[in-house]
Amino acid sequence: MPVSAEDIRLAFRAGLKSLSCPHCEIGYSDYAVDWSEAWLHGRRDAMHDLGKEERDGPVKLKCELCDGFAFTDAFLSPPKKA
Repeated sequence: MPVSAEDIRLAFRAGLKSLSCPHCEIGYSDYAVDWSEAWLHGRRDAMHDLGKEERDGPVKLKCELCDGFAFTDAFLSPPKKA
């Protein structure tokens, strides 16, 4: 059964929301995932402007509840405080 890019994007979003903030231990919200997507777009643009590329780089999250920042990766490792 074929899987679309949108299916993968939605599954990754759901995976990020299954993680908990290492600062307050609350699960991430849609806000955190939307913030993360915007951060990733900005990171990719900056890397492109520098003539570089990155695969499976860091994923930064911002907790809506406590405003804490944390990093995970494309494999959804437990977030670490930033």
